Amino acid sequence: MSYLDGVILAIISTVGFGATAVLAQSGMQHVKPASITIISLVVGSIIVFIVAFILEMDELTSISIIALLFILLNAVLSYPIGRLFNFIGVKYAGASRASSVIGIAPLITTGLAVWLTDEKLTFTILIGTILILIGITLILSDRPIRTTINNFNDDNQRNIVD
Repeated sequence: MSYLDGVILAIISTVGFGATAVLAQSGMQHVKPASITIISLVVGSIIVFIVAFILEMDELTSISIIALLFILLNAVLSYPIGRLFNFIGVKYAGASRASSVIGIAPLITTGLAVWLTDEKLTFTILIGTILILIGITLILSDRPIRTTINNFNDDNQRNIVD
């Protein structure tokens, strides 16, 4: 696979993550976030196991203990905890705001990559992280637009809020 293939796959995954928040918000009208998390993890795990066994059987049998520990740590932090908190955030903040906050993940990824893996911080990555901070600040400071419409029927004034 090439660099471009990786970017294309990452873009496709963002569609899935974006749809997840909206679908979770719709589902939480009927069930709690923990239930959605469990169902999501079970169904997702079944799909991943099937695909992994079909496509990556050689790789699965050759994973080192160190790599397995990192994978297990990732599994604990990302999937159950991250997904549960994501769904709770969607329930209380809404799909668009919660997903936007999750959009700061590249900041955390950049910081950890530079610190733990000695990845080089480039000017472009630095500018991108600054733009992410500006964007998230704008999104979180957003307030609903209020419109006042005066209706003078029967000498009463009504305010309608959009």
